[in-house]
Amino acid sequence: MWNSEKQKAVGKRQKAENTKGRPRRRVLRIFVSCLLPTVYCLLFTSACRRDMQDQPKAIAYRESSFFKNGLSSRPLVEGTVPRGYLRADREYYLGKKLIASSQPSPVLTQPAGAQATAPSINLPNAPVTTASTAALYPDDVDTFPFPITKEALDRGQERYQIFCSVCHGLTGSGDGILARRGFSKPSPASYHQDRLRQAPVGHFFDVMTNGWGAMPSYASQIPVEDRWRIIAYIRALQLSQMRQGR
Repeated sequence: MWNSEKQKAVGKRQKAENTKGRPRRRVLRIFVSCLLPTVYCLLFTSACRRDMQDQPKAIAYRESSFFKNGLSSRPLVEGTVPRGYLRADREYYLGKKLIASSQPSPVLTQPAGAQATAPSINLPNAPVTTASTAALYPDDVDTFPFPITKEALDRGQERYQIFCSVCHGLTGSGDGILARRGFSKPSPASYHQDRLRQAPVGHFFDVMTNGWGAMPSYASQIPVEDRWRIIAYIRALQLSQMRQGR
């Protein structure tokens, strides 16, 4: 009798203890189930973490052990053209003919296009020798790639006075302020000499683009279209200084 009652008491106590421990076990299980993914993420993903400042990259002009030549900067593929810099129109962007001409042709002082800005005046060609003007510039175009209007001439005059007049003078005689202040070796060219009167317009474009003698390139300062406008104004200056009947 006593043993049965004692066993019942022990059973009740164990049952009470089991009942009290269930919520704890449940909380422990939930905690562990939440903690394990967190620990997994911390251990495994932190090893793959990389800040932007630490990412693999090539720094310009810095040595690199990845490439055989030790340079981090790679050369451009041959023939690469930057976006927006395709120069398909050779006459417009270079002032050069599509096909070089071996025979000189008369040079017109008026621009080509829908309308002329001055009367047509045929300048005589020099004798066909290696020293002739035409032979010096066989690839240069002798016509303008777009119509020259009054607005284009006005723009050309403005740009000429800003960039050209300091050396070549306001009338193109080579007597600009720099020449008068001592820059005379060599002296700036006069546009009114026969060689430049007969030179094709492409020659002037080439000089402004690439430089000539002591004159540097103005390609970075003067846009392509403004170079042609300046040349149109130079032609106007040449016409203004030509004697009647010539």
